[in-house]
Amino acid sequence: MGALEERVKLSLLVHGNGIEENFKNNSLEFLPKWDKSDNLFKAINVSDIKKGGFYFFHYKDPSKWMEYSPVFVVDYKKFDNKVIIFGVNLNFIPLQIRSAIFDPYFKDEFFEKDTFLKVTYDGMYKELLKWKFEYSLMEYNAIQIYRCHKIHMSQISRFLYSQHPKAKYDPQKLMQIWNAKLETRDKRHNEMAQALISDFYDVDGKIKSQYDALKGHIQRIKNSLKRF
Repeated sequence: MGALEERVKLSLLVHGNGIEENFKNNSLEFLPKWDKSDNLFKAINVSDIKKGGFYFFHYKDPSKWMEYSPVFVVDYKKFDNKVIIFGVNLNFIPLQIRSAIFDPYFKDEFFEKDTFLKVTYDGMYKELLKWKFEYSLMEYNAIQIYRCHKIHMSQISRFLYSQHPKAKYDPQKLMQIWNAKLETRDKRHNEMAQALISDFYDVDGKIKSQYDALKGHIQRIKNSLKRF
């Protein structure tokens, strides 16, 4: 058990009785913070988003799980006047394993020092692949983020066990998505292994369309760039 898992263990004892009560308490306590700003939940400009940090995005998207996104940012891609941010959307990961996924990246001193984690897109993808939740790595068009909060690392043990009430936590839906993604997992992984971030794009910035198993991700970017 690493540094993050130890803090989560303590947090679960302090802020409720078990995961379900912690989730409810954290979600309700954090909700008003998304309309304010303080040192622990700081409203920032989109241009100040950095990889290796945890954020809460308000994002223009018809899906509630995208509109209210708790995100761990792993990389970004700039082309023309566009910025695509790549991040792990925690809404697509079960509560029970969220801290275990990120535990290897933490050291004890990171929490109070608010240290950004050392991460690469490839490394995060491979870590998620171990848990079979690699599809939680999403693409965000920066222009669609209309509000953003940087989460202080001292709050991550609670942030991981929270969700915006409008993005309802639904274990059954998570399992349905997991089962559906499992069917195309090998093909999706093969395409990702051949072409990670930079290879999704031609030299002129146009998004390639040759990746069949990744068409959902590619299409989301295409639709976003057309609309915004």
